[in-house]
Amino acid sequence: MVVSVKYNPTPFCPVDLLLFVCCIEDVELVCFLEYSPEEKGSVDSYGAPYEPNIDECMTLNNAYIAGTDVDIAHMILQSLVDHIEVTALEKFVSPWMDSCMVV
Repeated sequence: MVVSVKYNPTPFCPVDLLLFVCCIEDVELVCFLEYSPEEKGSVDSYGAPYEPNIDECMTLNNAYIAGTDVDIAHMILQSLVDHIEVTALEKFVSPWMDSCMVV
């Protein structure tokens, strides 16, 4: 007996997130990520660090199996989540940095 399951299409990417399509372990994923820019930590009156600097990063919010509304972000190994976030950061941030470089 073959069971056929009908899924809704992949939702549209929310306005405040970035869309990143990738293939992990032969599964095409449509990922929605949140970008957080670099933040400089504050210093006290003597110039000593008071709060740490925070590097820019991407945070994976959703990872849908392409063509479906099945979100598997919570089931992906952390090492794969890290790989998706770093790869997306390299893809989206590098062009911005190149266009903003001062010569």
